[in-house]
Amino acid sequence: MPSNSSNDTHKEGRARALWRALHDFFEHPLNGFLAGLVTVIVLSVSFVAAEELNVRANSTEFCISCHSMNAYVYEEFKQSKHYQSASGVRPECGSCHVSKRFWPAVWDHMMGTHDLISEFSHDWTKPEVFESQRSKMAEKVRLHLLATDSATCRSCHNFDAIKPQRARGQRAHEAAKNEGQTCIACHYNLVHKEAPLTEAFSAAIAGKKQ
Repeated sequence: MPSNSSNDTHKEGRARALWRALHDFFEHPLNGFLAGLVTVIVLSVSFVAAEELNVRANSTEFCISCHSMNAYVYEEFKQSKHYQSASGVRPECGSCHVSKRFWPAVWDHMMGTHDLISEFSHDWTKPEVFESQRSKMAEKVRLHLLATDSATCRSCHNFDAIKPQRARGQRAHEAAKNEGQTCIACHYNLVHKEAPLTEAFSAAIAGKKQ
């Protein structure tokens, strides 16, 4: 059985051989240029492919390919003012639920794998199963929007440009602006079916107001 010292010597020998091979390869300027060019091309193609995948994964078509999204969430969305907008502007699912910047969007998609797992671990063909999870799922989205200062909302809506028609709405928006309040703190049942507030979300809103 070889000793540890002989193993270390063997590994050191391989490392030196690799270093010499790299040194000899990059000793020629043309080889270094070609290696750099190939690296740039590979990284560029990878980034473009990742960006294209990110765009496609933000689409409503992609999201409603899952049964629960199509049968429940999408049907609720179609009844909302965001879908039936008089201006003709209709957001995609990702417009509200995925960050606009690339790396934060990648992170949002990674976190979204939990929903994909749930698609196979629950029988969403039964409405009662979906309803039993609604508050939990709503809480997750609400807390995320609260933590990001409703960033996806603000990407379409300019807070200063919003002019509510009713006096009550005008007072509420003015107070929210003065207190630095965020959209989701008030508009938590805006698009999908109403879900009761959870203790965690209520406490988070109260903490933001302090």
